[in-house]
Amino acid sequence: MHSPHFGRGSSRTRRALFRVGVALVGAALVLALAADHRTGTFISALAPQARLSALAPVAALSLMAVRRWRGDPRAVAAAGALAGAWSLGCSAWMRVAAERPGSPVGHGDAYTLFEIAALVVVLVLTVRYGAARSAAGAAVLLCLAVVLRPVAVRVTENGLILAMFCTVAVCAGLIGALVARLAALDRRRHAEQVRLEQRLTFARDLHDFVAHHVTGIVVQAQGAQVVAASRPELAVSALGQIERAGAEALRALRHMVSGLRTEDALVPGLAPGGDAAAGGVAGLRTLVAAFTLPGGGSARLTEEGPVDRLPAAAVAAVHRVAMEALTNVRKHTPDARQVTVTLRALAGTVELDVVNDGPGPGPGPAALPGQGGEPGAGAASRTGAPAPAGYGLIGLEERVTAEGGVFHAGPDSSGHWRVSARIPLESAWRDGP
Repeated sequence: MHSPHFGRGSSRTRRALFRVGVALVGAALVLALAADHRTGTFISALAPQARLSALAPVAALSLMAVRRWRGDPRAVAAAGALAGAWSLGCSAWMRVAAERPGSPVGHGDAYTLFEIAALVVVLVLTVRYGAARSAAGAAVLLCLAVVLRPVAVRVTENGLILAMFCTVAVCAGLIGALVARLAALDRRRHAEQVRLEQRLTFARDLHDFVAHHVTGIVVQAQGAQVVAASRPELAVSALGQIERAGAEALRALRHMVSGLRTEDALVPGLAPGGDAAAGGVAGLRTLVAAFTLPGGGSARLTEEGPVDRLPAAAVAAVHRVAMEALTNVRKHTPDARQVTVTLRALAGTVELDVVNDGPGPGPGPAALPGQGGEPGAGAASRTGAPAPAGYGLIGLEERVTAEGGVFHAGPDSSGHWRVSARIPLESAWRDGP
């Protein structure tokens, strides 16, 4: 069995050898063109102007073949601009030299085609990889150099025909380079959007599956401090609950870390810890049954409709809403006696309501727009420290809204705090397994 790194290493080696080969061939051509040979070869038979005219495009291609240069947009644009300006200058020089009697300028039309082809390649690479503003100016110079090169020495019928073909080649090269550049830009934007969605999803999952247990640890520790002197047996019980909550928090963290190492962690819409609610309705029942408050309060689950037939994605969504709502009750309304969680499976919709019988909170600093604040946001804890306002409700609203649902958190008509979520099952079926 081959190592997964073997293919990548050999491919990287082949690319490096190719770039080195292109650079060496380009360097050899540059030396051959610049030298004043007397050997009677084709290159030496050309006029000095014709040989020098190809120096810049060949040198530019050699530089662009090196990844270090191609990875620098400004260097690519500069090389393209230099090649275009050099070719235009040599064309003007050849035009002047051709007027002299006995001038050799005008020989080597096949070589002119080679130079034009090199300029077109430089144009494509400049537009594709060059810095945007600099590449625009370089492209203008290269376009002029390509189109004017066939008629640089003298205007002939064949030269005009070749100039028209050069114009078509320039247009095709520009269109292809622009399409490739826009496609690469779109891929980068898509990758950035995926990374942003992943960060938001990871933050929500961390809040949903870890903060729930950490909040329980903090609240139980606060309660144990209050009753430690008068009722030590309750403090011992609280320590057991703290241990269980800590173990659950560690398990959730390990699950999230393992999820980050899988391929699914790179797919938009999936996140580490995303299957923490994979227990379905049974997992929601366990969550509600295990919920306790320092003051002795508890939670009960009421089910309406065929909840066991709900899709897994719908149950996972309402599981997270219930987890955050129960966390807020424990954090901000620890004196509540009863928390009622109602799960409804309706035609085309799944609904979840979480209501506690504690005192209704006033608007806090973490208030959602038009909905007041989180329960007890800004209120003092048992140790006298202010309870920090978090992003739990904001994250839930974003999550439910993204699924096409409706989220609400605020006091009801009786003054009790209610968290409600309505999620269409079409969205859940679409995203579910």
